[in-house]
Amino acid sequence: MNNSLLNFSSRAQHISTTARGIFCVGMTVLTIIALTAVLLLTGCETKPQVPGAAKQNYPAVIRDSADRRAKAERDWRRMLDSYGVPQTPPDLYPITNTPRSLLGVSGGIKVLNFKPEPGNETFARREAMKAFIDRWRDLLGADPATVSLITADESGDTNRLTYRQANYAYPVAGNFGEMIAVVSRDGRLIQLDDRFVPVVDLPLKPTVERDLAAKKVVGRTFSYTDIAGRPQRAQIGAPSEVSIKGLVVLPIEKGDAVEVHLAWELVAGKSLSWTVYIDAVSGEELRVVQNFQT
Repeated sequence: MNNSLLNFSSRAQHISTTARGIFCVGMTVLTIIALTAVLLLTGCETKPQVPGAAKQNYPAVIRDSADRRAKAERDWRRMLDSYGVPQTPPDLYPITNTPRSLLGVSGGIKVLNFKPEPGNETFARREAMKAFIDRWRDLLGADPATVSLITADESGDTNRLTYRQANYAYPVAGNFGEMIAVVSRDGRLIQLDDRFVPVVDLPLKPTVERDLAAKKVVGRTFSYTDIAGRPQRAQIGAPSEVSIKGLVVLPIEKGDAVEVHLAWELVAGKSLSWTVYIDAVSGEELRVVQNFQT
């Protein structure tokens, strides 16, 4: 009887020892699995944080489109028909497909169809042009609610009206963003130059801060020729020679596309100055415009 009890006790101790061993091995395996999972998750979390990953769709690009051009040509024909003007092929800008001129439109387009009261002629011509922009917004690439008349010059028998698009978060700079219309005293649109650009998605905030953008110009040397045609150089020697005008939208035509950038507009120099555009996302110098004639 005593031997049986001893054997039973010995087997129980052996089973307990074996169970503890299995438990310890199991806990070790679980610990290894948990640590591996943490490492994998950490790797997954850090991998997307690649510098520049957010810039992969920047700058925005407007590409030439056969469909856009075909639509512009249809709208042009409709416009001529509606004013009883003989058909003539449109003179369109590449890529944006907005009217570059009224080439071939003899006598212009009669946009003012009534005789205004004496003293109201200028106002009537402006209102007639406003209605024209509203009616042909698709052809002009214009959002009438965000088009502003910025200058209105009278010269002889014509009014030269300059409009600016304001449907971006910042002013459009460079060679785009304006439309010039010349209207005769009898209410005929005789010239049209439309440089409006389609709206694309852009960052609302810069990655490159304004002070850093200004520092990029300090030490910069600009080349120019004087009135005698001799080459000259001017260096920007101090931060006080650089003024920051603000953020702008800068479209740049490249080949068969227009790149649209968010940029800092700076003026470098005092008596002789240059306007410099620094990309507000990448920090690269995009464009330089000499502000004086030689």
